[in-house]
Amino acid sequence: MFKRSFLFRMLACAALLAPPAAFAQTTVFGPYWEWPNTFVSNKSIVFTPGLGSNPQWYESFKVPSGNLYGYPASIRGYHYGYNPAGDNLFPKKMSTISHIPAAFSYASTQVSGGTTLKGDFTYDMFLRYDNGTSGNNVNPQLEVMVWGGNASYPISSAGSPIASGVYSADGWTWDLYYGYNSAAGYPTYSFLPHRTTVPSSLPATGHINVDLRAFFTVLKNLNPGYYNEGMYLDVVEAGCEITQGDGSVQTTYFTVDAY
Repeated sequence: MFKRSFLFRMLACAALLAPPAAFAQTTVFGPYWEWPNTFVSNKSIVFTPGLGSNPQWYESFKVPSGNLYGYPASIRGYHYGYNPAGDNLFPKKMSTISHIPAAFSYASTQVSGGTTLKGDFTYDMFLRYDNGTSGNNVNPQLEVMVWGGNASYPISSAGSPIASGVYSADGWTWDLYYGYNSAAGYPTYSFLPHRTTVPSSLPATGHINVDLRAFFTVLKNLNPGYYNEGMYLDVVEAGCEITQGDGSVQTTYFTVDAY
């Protein structure tokens, strides 16, 4: 079972690099920015930034199973202290947030006869107990993910949900998983669409249009530990974790606010 430990090792290393090295190929779209966030060197992985005012992107690849190759994403906020858009919506204290309306549309295309596409389209959010954005106050202290279409596994201590059917919206019903990544040094809560088996491949299209604040309310009410309303939300990202395949993935639309 692939549990994303490789992702966290690479992110931990990336956080120690100077921004030009760690965050190459960034493109700014108003308050948003995007980057390929590639973890494994592979010449077949080609990231193409979007055009126009929306933070869209396209990434093609041909990679075997066995690694998490990257998380190309559209972003609003501070990722490990980096925010080339200069937008100041985040960090924002959770106790002051009533709504986080977000819309994320995505697509994938598999090359005919090529290896099946696997991974997960997901929102990724990082939080800290302070609102620091520089120096030693940039590494996440909690990660919260909200998955959509997927063919992968979450980081999970038990391998099964800690709570089922915790929230429903936009045609999805989510279960809650928990895991701790010792390499990165923070816990992760993952909300996965309810499933009895892992889907065989990524969907051709899909969307997750939700108020992300609802997922933090679930954590507040369930009180599984680690999350509290005094934390600051640093960033909301919308992208795809790539673990296998011959084809492409893309974000076709992304927007998020918090108030």
